[in-house]
Amino acid sequence: MLTLTGCVLDACPAIGYLDTSPIRLVFEGSPPTDATVSACFGTHCEPAPVTPAPDGSYSVPQRPPFLDHAASQPQTVRVVVTTKAEVLDDAVHDIPVNTERTGLWGQCPGPWSYEPVRIVLD
Repeated sequence: MLTLTGCVLDACPAIGYLDTSPIRLVFEGSPPTDATVSACFGTHCEPAPVTPAPDGSYSVPQRPPFLDHAASQPQTVRVVVTTKAEVLDDAVHDIPVNTERTGLWGQCPGPWSYEPVRIVLD
């Protein structure tokens, strides 16, 4: 005899998601034209210069020298903005993420992606 109890399996699939795309830096208050932007992933890392794209935007690739070989899926990025005269910013920023939820009730983590890191220059 078969009895239906109304139970629904709500287990999440064993799928790992990865985002290896560059992390975009969005400046609120443009860096001066003579500024150098350097970055690295983590808290106690050595920043390397980031080359701006032709449109003037900055993206930090998830590869050396910005990312240590032992690290994966960084959660913070250190950004240093300097001119010849001063340091405009030297801070560690959390990298925001956008997560899609899956499952019948949204109980399972789904694909996710990094969001731009917003940096305020005074």
